[in-house]
Amino acid sequence: MFLKIIESLRQILSENAYINIVVNNTIEKNAFSEYEKKLYTKIVYGVVENKLSIDYQLQPFIKGKRVKPFVKNALRVGSYGIDYLHLQDHYLVNSLVETVKKKDYKASTFVNAILRTYQQTPRRALPTTDKIKRLSIQYSINEDLVKLLLKQYPIEVEQILEVKKHETNTYFINTMKTSIEDLKKCLDKEKIVYKITKEMILEVNGSLIGTALFKEKKVIPQDKSSIEVGLVLNPKEHASVLDCCSAPGSKTMQLAIMMKNTGEIVAGDIYEHKIKLIESSKKQLGLDNVKPILADATTYDYQQKFDYILIDAPCSGLGVIHHKPDLKYQMNEEKIASIKEIQQKIVEHVTPFIKPKGIIVYSTCTINQDENELFMRKFLKDHPQFLMLEEIKHLPSDEQDGFYICKIQENSNA
Repeated sequence: MFLKIIESLRQILSENAYINIVVNNTIEKNAFSEYEKKLYTKIVYGVVENKLSIDYQLQPFIKGKRVKPFVKNALRVGSYGIDYLHLQDHYLVNSLVETVKKKDYKASTFVNAILRTYQQTPRRALPTTDKIKRLSIQYSINEDLVKLLLKQYPIEVEQILEVKKHETNTYFINTMKTSIEDLKKCLDKEKIVYKITKEMILEVNGSLIGTALFKEKKVIPQDKSSIEVGLVLNPKEHASVLDCCSAPGSKTMQLAIMMKNTGEIVAGDIYEHKIKLIESSKKQLGLDNVKPILADATTYDYQQKFDYILIDAPCSGLGVIHHKPDLKYQMNEEKIASIKEIQQKIVEHVTPFIKPKGIIVYSTCTINQDENELFMRKFLKDHPQFLMLEEIKHLPSDEQDGFYICKIQENSNA
């Protein structure tokens, strides 16, 4: 298992692979026990989440030495296991040494010596004179993002960075397959602790995967903030809707259910494999009002106008870094500038496809003001035919992700 952990870290930290995809694929391809699945997932997410902090503590032990990436990741696993999981020292170190030995005997003696010394050595204090560096190391996030958050949220920055992965799981209630009353009866019968809000959002402390409710598609896994987006758009039955950045399709399915399988939702995405995900979800839920199309939202001619448009734009993801920790290293000033350019192209291209008096919702899962409220204020200033109806912004918290939603209406006399 430790070999798989080290290999997964190589893919994520050296090749910029998405952590959730790497973890899911590794678990699917290996016959891990339930304990191994949990430990594998915990260590991979934990090392990635705390990478800069771990590297800061390891640095004095490997300074001036040429350490291969495979060995560096083994040391990171060792540091994380010792400092965060408090695993039995002999089990952890021996397992890592044996794992490295299979690839490089000489390196295994190096790993053994470093980790044995590491166990006996007090941890380094954080820098005190450089706040940006201190926050970067303490919360393991690259300095570009620290600077951005400090500039925009000087008071809340540490509160934002301290947010951990949520313990609760959230589901969208499929009102086409169950009623709130029947759902409550089922949950009460199974003695599941739950909370229902807005007649569509179900929160539970455990997981419903494997239960009858899940298998029968009466509840659908979906982030709370994601569900909020659909509730703000709130399309009427028999309406025409464009979801221009649809994949993986959870919001599309929610809208289709809210519309009671009437009207039409054109669900576009730029990637063919993601269109297949939408097709699969549509089929599983028995929805006929979803029309998946391969479409680049910056250029595609949709050949019709819509009552509602959802622009769930690609973004920097700064509202969800607590459960997508790889973003803390992959996202930087240059990438954010590129994303902002794409957002502008999408909004400028798609908004003319709205009908007179039609409703558009622009949403992101970031808290970067330049991608959110500042961007939409400029858009509205440059396009006076649109009127803002509603604006919602949440910073990340222990309750839910950080996100932004802006609802506007076409208000010309056309």
